[in-house]
Amino acid sequence: MLSRLAFSRSYSVAARSPSFIASTEEKVSRLSNGIRVATEASPAKYCTVGVAIKSGCRYEMNYPLGTTHMIEKLAFSSTQNYGREDLLKIMEDYGALIDCQSTRDTFLYAASCRTDGLDKIVSVIGDTVLRPGFYPEDIEITKEVIAHENGFYLTNPECEPLLLDWIHTAAYQGNTLGLSRYCRTQDVEQITRNHLFSYISQYHDPSRMVVAGVGVDHDELVTLVDKYFNPSNAAWKMDPSLVLSHLPPIDKSVAQYTGGEFRCVRDLSKMALGPREYPNLAHFVLGFESVGLNHPDFVAFCVLNTLLGGGGSFSAGGPGKGMFSRLYIDVLHEHHWMYNCTAYNHSYDDTGIFYIRASGPPENYLNMVQIILEQFFNLAVNNIPEEELKRAKTQLKSQIFMNLEMRPVMFEDLARQVLTHEKRIRPEEYGEKIDQITSADIKRCVEHLLSSKPSIVGYGDLKTMPSYEKIDSCCATRNTAPLSKKSMFTVLRGN
Repeated sequence: MLSRLAFSRSYSVAARSPSFIASTEEKVSRLSNGIRVATEASPAKYCTVGVAIKSGCRYEMNYPLGTTHMIEKLAFSSTQNYGREDLLKIMEDYGALIDCQSTRDTFLYAASCRTDGLDKIVSVIGDTVLRPGFYPEDIEITKEVIAHENGFYLTNPECEPLLLDWIHTAAYQGNTLGLSRYCRTQDVEQITRNHLFSYISQYHDPSRMVVAGVGVDHDELVTLVDKYFNPSNAAWKMDPSLVLSHLPPIDKSVAQYTGGEFRCVRDLSKMALGPREYPNLAHFVLGFESVGLNHPDFVAFCVLNTLLGGGGSFSAGGPGKGMFSRLYIDVLHEHHWMYNCTAYNHSYDDTGIFYIRASGPPENYLNMVQIILEQFFNLAVNNIPEEELKRAKTQLKSQIFMNLEMRPVMFEDLARQVLTHEKRIRPEEYGEKIDQITSADIKRCVEHLLSSKPSIVGYGDLKTMPSYEKIDSCCATRNTAPLSKKSMFTVLRGN
């Protein structure tokens, strides 16, 4: 997807002309069992192949929360045909790298390997998806891994994964995208082997899958998928006792954006990555509802994201990396105490969320909130200079084309697009759409954002964090004055 391609890395300077991109051909087939197979030619001795599945934590409402997190961690541990040692031997034999990643709405199982190992690797992926072992010993190890990672997140000064999870919790309270990606340590014992098999029996269905390959022959991959992704040989078909006796209904809920807040008060003053203590920071996230992947303004929101840009005060790189973006110039350059200020846009099939994350000393928290609010308000009122808009569009195109030079990114782009659009939209087509974006389009996007209820996250020392009601009032009036007004109680105290 454009949003994932453009912002997974911070490449830059000028966009490459389509003439520099090798001409490739995508092919898409649908098998009789409903699985879609997509390939893109990229002649080489190595290939990337895998499967994208319409599955993730947004569908966990009828299961113990954290089920998909555990399924992700169990991937490639062992299957009903391959033990752990067998999988390691296959990886060594074919120079393979395997990985499983889950987001809120998508599972990705993928491998990069030599082309002569395609048959065996597709067999392994098919087994992992349809015939996993989920053996008790693997589940116990996974529970320990999850507990360890949860502890790491809470002690790591770089808290981006937590902030991302919490802003979704605040924005979609109690439904779909608001369900946490992470299994809480105290909840792992609620998840049984039957829950795991039941979930994949419902959501890892062929109709929700796209098997994609880059650097492979289309007809060969179709044959292999037909052989190794046969749903009639799925583990739960061969042994019905693996699933719950009464399966819950499949969740077809549409995401409901609610807005709201999530606060986590913690003493972060003793955080450290090494012998030296990390700066004592408090974190603030402000977000609004954006648009889904199929919305006409999706590309405009991607341009807005690049235009705002941002980063950390210790980011490496030069002007081409985004240091002329608005959040660098107007925020990080102007306020020396601001440690991080970055814009993000996450789009899904039915909705999206656009937010700015900021980090700074707790004593500057109120000022930090005002600065972030003003960034949105200024965009809604003032036209964007043509040079600034052109730079953002050029950088966005550059990020897309340069990311697509990597085979694994090509695979993910192909798989996700076919999963969402039933076809692949070429990067050249996105480039043309980006060129058409105007200042009026950006202002319309900002108006769309500000018309929704704000979603906020606070993390750290939050003594001076304004109430949700005050921030909401600021957004309604497009004015930060409510933040500076003292309550009668404060006046009587003499503060």
